[in-house]
Amino acid sequence: MSTEPTARRILIVDDQPEVCSLVSKVLKRLSYEVLTAFTGEDALEVMKKEQVDLLIVDKNLPRMHGGEVIVHARKLQPNVAVILITAFPEPFSLPPERLDGYLAKPFKSLKTIEEAVVAALESSEAARRRFELRDKLTQVVADLKPGAKKRI
Repeated sequence: MSTEPTARRILIVDDQPEVCSLVSKVLKRLSYEVLTAFTGEDALEVMKKEQVDLLIVDKNLPRMHGGEVIVHARKLQPNVAVILITAFPEPFSLPPERLDGYLAKPFKSLKTIEEAVVAALESSEAARRRFELRDKLTQVVADLKPGAKKRI
């Protein structure tokens, strides 16, 4: 029995409704399931209830900085892919290896959004596969050690 794969779920977080609307329309056209939030707090509430494949978050949000949102989001869902939206590309304290992509505002084109999303999801999936393979290899090595109980 085959089943259709579920659409990837993407959460867009930006305090500018027009940005959420534009990005949402682009992604829905590509058959992604899209959720939106206008504050970091609202985004984290969504992530407590819904599994998300990709978080697209504005760097400058009211009350809670985009970097804070990412840190808390990764505690809720460690494997979520993250794209940071910024109109101000100056550095900040979040380690860059925690990000799967950037989008600069204003967006160069709608294609830029599409490409960033596809690349982030592919990068996240490859990382997930590497972790799974590493865990399997660790288990195989442990099974080969003298005195290890053999799994059947």
